[in-house]
Amino acid sequence: MMIRGMLSFLAVITALTLLPEVYGNGYDDYPPDLAWSPVADVLVTALENRLVIWTPDEGQATVAEGEVASPAFTPDGKYVAFILDGMIHYFQVDTPESYRQLVHTGRAVDCTFDPLGEPHDPVLCFTTHFLGSDIYVTGLFSGDVFLLLPEYSEVRINGLVISPDGKNIACMNFAWTPGWYEELHIIGTSAPSGRRARADTTFYRWDWHESNPVWITDRVLLFQIGGWGEWQLRFLNIESGIDKVFMDNASQVSAVLDGQLLAFCRKDPFPVADYGRSWEDPTTVWIMKRETGYLRQVSEQGEWATQPALSSDGSYLAWIEIVPDGEVLKVFHTREFI
Repeated sequence: MMIRGMLSFLAVITALTLLPEVYGNGYDDYPPDLAWSPVADVLVTALENRLVIWTPDEGQATVAEGEVASPAFTPDGKYVAFILDGMIHYFQVDTPESYRQLVHTGRAVDCTFDPLGEPHDPVLCFTTHFLGSDIYVTGLFSGDVFLLLPEYSEVRINGLVISPDGKNIACMNFAWTPGWYEELHIIGTSAPSGRRARADTTFYRWDWHESNPVWITDRVLLFQIGGWGEWQLRFLNIESGIDKVFMDNASQVSAVLDGQLLAFCRKDPFPVADYGRSWEDPTTVWIMKRETGYLRQVSEQGEWATQPALSSDGSYLAWIEIVPDGEVLKVFHTREFI
C-alpha cells in the first residue's frame, strides 16, 4: 500500500482550489540532468544519449543508452528512477545494470520522489508533457496511479521540486501572455491562496522567466529570474510571499539544504564590450559560502559549464561541460575549491 506515503500529497489536493525545443530557462530543458543520492556520494547523470552512474571509488559507468532524462533517487538512496525514451524506468543502486520499465505509468517527461514516502513503496511524482501537464503520483512498486491536480486545471506544470517536509511543490507553470514563459508556481498547504503567479510579483516583465527553484528550508526557495542571459537569483518565502534579490548574473543554482554552500552558473562578464552576457556566451561554474561571502570560479574560463550540482553533504560538486562533440561529466571534491 502506498497510501501513507501519499498523505503529504493528498493534503495538498484538499487544501487547494487552483485557477483555471524551447530555451530561456537557464537549462537546455527541464528537468535538470544530475541527481545526487540523499544519503551517499552517488551521482546519476543524463548525458545526451546515455545514463551514467558515478561513485568516488568506481568513477562513472553507463547504465542505459537512449533518450534519457530526469534521474531521481528514492529518499533512502536505494533506487533511482529515470526516463528512457519517454517511459519511466528504475533500478537498484547496487545493481544498476538490472534496470526495468515502470509499465503502469505511460509516457513521462519529468519525475521526482516524495521525500517522506514509505521505503517499502516510494511515492513517485511525474508529469507527462513538456509545455504543460497534469501531475500524477504512483508507488514505485504498486500499480495504482493517482491524478494529483484537478482534471481540468489550467496550470501547465513541469520541473517538480518537492519541499523537504513533503507539503509543498515548487514547479514551473508555462503561460502564454504574449509568448511562452515560465512562472514560478507553488502548490501546497503553505503557499498563499495555494499559488504564486507572476501577477503577484513586483518584478513583472512578460519576457522574463522564473525557473530552477531550490528548497533552502521547508518554506524558503532560491530561484532564478531573467531572460536570455540576464539572470539573477532571488530568495522567496512562500508563506509571506516576500522575495529579495540575492545575486546578479547568476543562474542554475544548487545548494546544500541550509543554503550555506551554493554552486551556480554565471555568464562571463569580461570584457563586457565583447560578451555583454548574451545568451550565446559560455557559462562558468562558481561556488560560494554564504556565511563568509567566499566566492570562487571553479570551471575553466571559456568552458561552457552547465547544471552544477552539490552532493547532499556538500562534499562533491559536479557539472556538465558542453563540448563540440557532446557532453562531459565533471566531478570534483569541494575541498579543491574551498
